[in-house]
Amino acid sequence: MCRALRRARSSGLAFCLAVLLGAALSGCTTYGERMAAVEAAVQDGDPQRALTLLDERPGGSGDRVVDLLNRGALLRMAGKFEASNQALEAAHNAIAEVDPLSVTEQIGSLTVGETAFAYAGAPHDRILLHLIKAFNYLDLGDSEAARVEILRIDLRLQRLADEQSRSAYRRDPFAHYLSGLIFEHLGEPDQALVAYRLAEQAYQEQSERLGIVVPTALQLDLLRLADAFGLDEERAQWQERFALDDWPDPATHRQQAHVVVISGVGLAPRRREQSTAVQDDKGRIHSIALPYYEPRQRAVHSIELRGPEAAISAEPVHDIDAVARILLDEQQAVLVARALARLLVQKELIDQAREVNPAAGLAMNIFTLAADRADTRTWGMLPARYYMARVSLPPGEHCLELVYRGPSNHTLNRTSLGCIELAADTYHFIFDRWVSKRTGSVTRREGM
Repeated sequence: MCRALRRARSSGLAFCLAVLLGAALSGCTTYGERMAAVEAAVQDGDPQRALTLLDERPGGSGDRVVDLLNRGALLRMAGKFEASNQALEAAHNAIAEVDPLSVTEQIGSLTVGETAFAYAGAPHDRILLHLIKAFNYLDLGDSEAARVEILRIDLRLQRLADEQSRSAYRRDPFAHYLSGLIFEHLGEPDQALVAYRLAEQAYQEQSERLGIVVPTALQLDLLRLADAFGLDEERAQWQERFALDDWPDPATHRQQAHVVVISGVGLAPRRREQSTAVQDDKGRIHSIALPYYEPRQRAVHSIELRGPEAAISAEPVHDIDAVARILLDEQQAVLVARALARLLVQKELIDQAREVNPAAGLAMNIFTLAADRADTRTWGMLPARYYMARVSLPPGEHCLELVYRGPSNHTLNRTSLGCIELAADTYHFIFDRWVSKRTGSVTRREGM
């Protein structure tokens, strides 16, 4: 058939290639489907096996960034913090290479679907990769390197505010809040106050859509630092806004040790494909494929940090699930417009092929159906939500544990954080990751 097409017109070779490519694509799967086994291994509490499966499953040429992001998250789960940072830094560099998109990729998206684009990371991916690198550096005991990452976050957030000026996700409140805590840990309360202000503004701005209000711990931090710097007018405004009558005294705060427990819960939402096939008046069959997020059951409804003295409820500080859905909702109009543009291009390609040979037209129709897939690539190894418990304790040894509770307040899991020797005026960051009853790992970083 290809030989006959070449005789018919000079573009016949392209049709031959299309037929071959169509046959190859007919059995392809989406990125989300290819990641199913990896996710199952994580649910079973085996991140090392998940890493092996990530390497073994087939991948596309444009998947390098998303594969590196998922690799970085899995390596962190496995406790390999240096390797995790290497993967995340490689993802950062790869994003710079593929963004902005090339003209070739833009043309490709009009013929073979959104997966023709090299994945360049969602806006929140670009923030979170530095956030997780900061977590890793704190676990490695390298506070200065963690500081570098939060400065990189600040630069990225400035760009985000410009790029996403009309988006509900213009700023990342959790990134600002963590930045402030790290600045306090490093003895830079003035910088911490700047970060806390930005975090409070971002939480207020996004609370309705994210479903997360300004954490009480952040409210107390703002009031305490306002006192410490003699900002009486600002403190009075916050006191009225937060309706608080009591907050830590700055002098007493310096005499205590401070524990910050951050827990990542669940897995980020699955991105799936919804496809609709229609037949036009010329017998051509077309497919419009769009992505959507499949709901996940949220098993954890509350977390407590327990010690000999008291139990403190952890507060939700970041909802990756909600952010992902917001960004996809905002992108839907563009995705639909591209899908309709592809449909017009595909009609023309099919008609041109039919003019040469009816079989070539059928082959081209099959090719366009197989190739038009929704982009289901996503950083799925992230948690769905982050919780934080913030507590100040007297110097000395303290034995702590985390208690995860389900929707009916029943205990899902108890995780011992061990016994920690705490010194005055230090910050201790403890990280936990809870995916299911079968998994959960704790890393600890001693304060300085």
